[in-house]
Amino acid sequence: MTKQQHLVVMALDMITTFLMNIGDVIFVIWIIQMITRFEPHSSYPFTGLTGALYIFLIYLFALAIYLQEIRLRKKYH
Repeated sequence: MTKQQHLVVMALDMITTFLMNIGDVIFVIWIIQMITRFEPHSSYPFTGLTGALYIFLIYLFALAIYLQEIRLRKKYH
């Protein structure tokens, strides 16, 4: 694996980790909001079912990047 290939795989790994952490934090906020019935400002996009779908999309995007990373690791080795 060349240095450039290694950097690409490492960048994909960092992006996956970042998106998973963001998804986890927003999911916890969403759960707390649902339990406490807190009324956020109308511009906050992560409320109700729409918020759950946005969170799900963040996790799916992280999964897609992770699968690409795994494919590249196998290809480069």
